[in-house]
Amino acid sequence: MRESKKRKIGLVDAWLGLFYRRSLSTPEKRKQLPQQEFRSILVYSTTALGDYMFNTPALRAIRQRYPAARIVLVAHPKYQQLLTRRDFYDDVLFWNNKFGSLGQFSRQAKLYSPELAIMLHSHLPYDVISAAMSGCRYLVRDNYGKETGKMSRWLTYGLDQFPGHIIARKMELASALGCARENVDMAVPCDYKAIDKQPGTFRVGFQLGASTSIRCWPPRYFAELADRIVQQFPGSEIVLIGSPAETGLADQVLASAESQTITAITSYVGKTSLPELLGVISSMDILVTGDTGPLHLALALKTPTLSLFVTESPESSGPYQDRHLHRYVYLPMSDPRVTDKLEPLKAIPVDDVFTLLSEMKISLQASA
Repeated sequence: MRESKKRKIGLVDAWLGLFYRRSLSTPEKRKQLPQQEFRSILVYSTTALGDYMFNTPALRAIRQRYPAARIVLVAHPKYQQLLTRRDFYDDVLFWNNKFGSLGQFSRQAKLYSPELAIMLHSHLPYDVISAAMSGCRYLVRDNYGKETGKMSRWLTYGLDQFPGHIIARKMELASALGCARENVDMAVPCDYKAIDKQPGTFRVGFQLGASTSIRCWPPRYFAELADRIVQQFPGSEIVLIGSPAETGLADQVLASAESQTITAITSYVGKTSLPELLGVISSMDILVTGDTGPLHLALALKTPTLSLFVTESPESSGPYQDRHLHRYVYLPMSDPRVTDKLEPLKAIPVDDVFTLLSEMKISLQASA
């Protein structure tokens, strides 16, 4: 743990020790936790979109475990337009998980008189101090195997090391509360309308960007794949998706593709809201993507995906539900074919991706 983080944790621990000792973990609390009934619960998911999607099975399980409780989701403000369904929670508080807005957030959260905080994915130590300041006496947290230092004494239950998929670890955390863990399907967070598609059209989507460049397949590879699809499967349509920051990637794809391919490409990069993005993804026959948020939206929508992994293992963050719909290519960073550490997905050749995509198309036709 960095020294600056240790200092923050030390200061937070001292502050909580002075004013919020009711939130301390005790043997009695730990014993009571699986059977304890709570009337008001805060559930934290304040990080990336993919993280929220991974959390949705646990959110469902928490709702089923506490049907009469008032459950308030704590989420990042950038997903405000996306989180409009209230299937698993009653309200949403949007917070950027920063110290500067801690006081305001805690005052808002305190109005709900929360008793339990479930931190599925959030930032230490601001999540712990905000939960205590909001009035929570029971704190449950996914620590992701990272050191928590003095914050551990405030956690009624903390999940540390856990092998396997992220969704499985979320269900493990929820099971400590007495939640069922069987339903692992991710849930779509808002209503959407699928865009139209001509009957018989083979529509392939390309998600061009990711949270970091090392998770991106090169634009020229996407262009070559588009060329291959259009040549091999006449009448196909290529759909590009991505955030406004990824319009440059779309430009590179269009600049590298052959002229007859360009006429088959429709770009939605930077042109959709998040609910509109769901409508685009739901209309695809296959989405080709790196390890990024739209992959997990597609999984929830049951849109077949072909995903590309190098920096993370798909056994941890890849498809977990409906595995018959999805394929992936995985080269670990230790593979000798991964020679460029700044662009490791360059090691995944277009031939391999096209071969898998062709197999998926045949499978889709057979099941139609």
